[in-house]
Amino acid sequence: MEREQLGTERVPSQERHGKPGSLFFLWFAANLGIPPWFLGVLGVSLGLSTGSAIGAVVLGSAIGAAMLSLASRLGPRSGLAQLAQSRTSFGRRGAYLPAALNWISCLGWFAVNSVLGGELTAQLLHLPFALGLLILSVVQVSVAFVGHDLVHRVERYIAIALFVTFAFFSVKAAGGGPIAATGGFHFGTFALEVAITASYLFSWAPYASDYSRYLPESVGGGRVFWSSFLGAFLSSAWVEVVGVLLAERLHIQSAVPLLQAASGGLMLFVFAAGILGTVTANVLNIYTGAMSLLTMDVRLSRTAATIVVGVLGALLAYFGASGFSADYENFLLILSYWVAPWLGVVLVEGVRLDPTPRPLRSGILAFAVGLLASVPFMSQSLFEGPVARALGGADLAYYVGFTVAALVYGVSLRAGSRSPAARRVPA
Repeated sequence: MEREQLGTERVPSQERHGKPGSLFFLWFAANLGIPPWFLGVLGVSLGLSTGSAIGAVVLGSAIGAAMLSLASRLGPRSGLAQLAQSRTSFGRRGAYLPAALNWISCLGWFAVNSVLGGELTAQLLHLPFALGLLILSVVQVSVAFVGHDLVHRVERYIAIALFVTFAFFSVKAAGGGPIAATGGFHFGTFALEVAITASYLFSWAPYASDYSRYLPESVGGGRVFWSSFLGAFLSSAWVEVVGVLLAERLHIQSAVPLLQAASGGLMLFVFAAGILGTVTANVLNIYTGAMSLLTMDVRLSRTAATIVVGVLGALLAYFGASGFSADYENFLLILSYWVAPWLGVVLVEGVRLDPTPRPLRSGILAFAVGLLASVPFMSQSLFEGPVARALGGADLAYYVGFTVAALVYGVSLRAGSRSPAARRVPA
């Protein structure tokens, strides 16, 4: 298979190929792993009842998957990588801001996933953690290095192995009689678990068009949306619900010990599947991290940018391994705060029918206003806004940031289209 030659430039019509169904396998495989498993366990550790925790992760997964899928459907029409599309609303240099934030996010996700994957690799091969992490990182970087088509192919094949593994866990979670009632329902805790779960899939939105931009322009947006939505929602909700049930049944609220306790005599197979789940997620983090660097006009080829992301992410995983469990919830919350207002701007631009040119910096303004408006609604260990505190810790910042940014950007477009200067500029 030949290496991908394109970077962030538009994919020409003669190079378009593939079917929307490939997006189902890509997002299904990317979210069938230990991180969403941990989100289900987290709901139990927060004190929610079994029913409340399941309701929270299902609702959160639906919200996050919808946002991801709306961004994914922009790919075939534009032919552009997701962050490169931001240049339309933010201006070329203005797009450096979301690209830089996303690059940091990609490195963070790479590190978070690699800590768990590196531990599993080391245990499976009886190696030190550093060597297990190195082997895993080389495999992940190699796939992203070849590029788009190999990424899709690898995700499709690994999805099958991961499906078998989590089917086994599902049978184990469903068996053994009724689960003793623990925990309860508290609106603030429920809303927090919904927000954390939604943020997991929400944070894939800046990646989405990177994997749909090669599809032919004739492919309908509805097919792209539903292929992406079903792949992301079914896998993440499934794994999270299994995490809830097993955490309740086995009375273990830590992801890796729960994985060990639930695996029974199939430990080697389960560890291998956990490693594959890390690969499916991190290949996307590396590939999109490279695209984010290129969107910032860094003078590197796509392949060189891929190596940079892989090396830095592996170093971050190695030096940050000891603090992973304590920082994971906080990391997820902080990660998605910037994504929500950015996505509000991008989706308004994506459905825009008026061809009148928009003010180049209107996207930056809407993004900033949306982010600032969300601050009082934030709830995480480093900061709790006054509104979140009044609501018992409920985190509504994502929804506020998205809505405010979309409204501000929409208003700015309408105002710009009515100005005499805009009417003198040809579309």
